[in-house]
Amino acid sequence: MDFPILETERLILRQLTNKDAKDLFDYFSLDIVMEYYDLETFTQIKEAEKLIDHFNSEFENKKGFRWAIELKSEKKVIGTCGYHNWFREHFKAELGYELNPKFWRKAYMKEAVQAIIPFAFTTMNLHRIEAFIDPANISSEKLLLSLDFNEEGTMRDFFFEKGKFVDATIFGLINKLKISAGRK
Repeated sequence: MDFPILETERLILRQLTNKDAKDLFDYFSLDIVMEYYDLETFTQIKEAEKLIDHFNSEFENKKGFRWAIELKSEKKVIGTCGYHNWFREHFKAELGYELNPKFWRKAYMKEAVQAIIPFAFTTMNLHRIEAFIDPANISSEKLLLSLDFNEEGTMRDFFFEKGKFVDATIFGLINKLKISAGRK
């Protein structure tokens, strides 16, 4: 399968390339972006290149999809979104995303995630999409609720990130339109 390209009114969702490393570094090097991310703030562009390689290897190994979010008007990558922790036997995967803060509060991430949800339920044959967020990440909570995800609870000390245990609130979206293959 070739990497799927999706298009919305303002965005092109496509595979990341090493040419995108500078755009990713521009915001992965900001503490405000990394506050709720499970990586340290980037200090070198090669960290962005390594992350791009990781995202692409997930696709090559059929473990997930991570799209570059390219702003059509600027031909610039402003963020990424996609699926990881894909458990085919359970028909579920985890949603992840981040966005350059210059583009926050303009509904770009909502537009991008709305485009990849049908892909998950059809092409990936998912029954369930999960998202784990820090309970303090109000912007992510608002995004997920606006996309009809349901808040399912908060797990205490669920992840160990940056030298400490952190809570995680789980959100879920169930495919109510079809029954996944292999399930009754």
